[in-house]
Amino acid sequence: MNEQLAILIQLQDVDSRSDVIAEKRRQFPLLVEAAAKPVEEAHAALAEVQGELDALNRDRRAKEQDLKEREERIDKLKTRSADLKTNKEYQTHLFEIELAQQEKGTVEERLLELMDRAEALQHTVREREAQIAARRSGYEAERARLQNEQNAMDAEAERLASESNTLADRLSPANHQSYEHLKATRKGVAVAALKNGTCQGCRLSLQPQLVADIRKNEKILACTYCHRILYSPPPALESQKT
Repeated sequence: MNEQLAILIQLQDVDSRSDVIAEKRRQFPLLVEAAAKPVEEAHAALAEVQGELDALNRDRRAKEQDLKEREERIDKLKTRSADLKTNKEYQTHLFEIELAQQEKGTVEERLLELMDRAEALQHTVREREAQIAARRSGYEAERARLQNEQNAMDAEAERLASESNTLADRLSPANHQSYEHLKATRKGVAVAALKNGTCQGCRLSLQPQLVADIRKNEKILACTYCHRILYSPPPALESQKT
């Protein structure tokens, strides 16, 4: 095989692997964000329940104050009994006390309902807090895994960059310039395989004579249509190359 062509094939392979790693590295913040999503959702669910509990507690305190004022009013009504002079005044007074006690009873019932509801909400708050802790633990583990993967990719990217530079230095200036131009204008693919007489870069069939020349791998030849550098992989690999 032509030496410069062999270097170009290796360089394309190295740069393609670098491109794959670069794309994965760009996805890292999105993966971390996705891993954090369940924790954010759990916090939002807790905030919703906590808001309901806070509103209920305010309502309960208001009812407790209302109950206290009604009890004080009933006590004051009872102390007035000695000042009553007629039976009519006394009956009216008893009715007023009974009405006040009924109203107090209504407030007490509502207060009990609020207390029961508060207890249920407090239980839900504890459940949501436990859920947050569990999801945060899962998030931290996933983030650590992603970070380890990122570190490994960083090291591999550095290794591939060094290998790419070494290979590029072995190319003639003209071949290097051609490779870089094609890579920049052909979506990162400057060198493509020939398969069944078809350029795997643009998927178009080539003329028989050009196909025959490319299969020799003796010269650097380009696709008639996309101008990518073409090579013929060994027969055992040709069916795998795309």
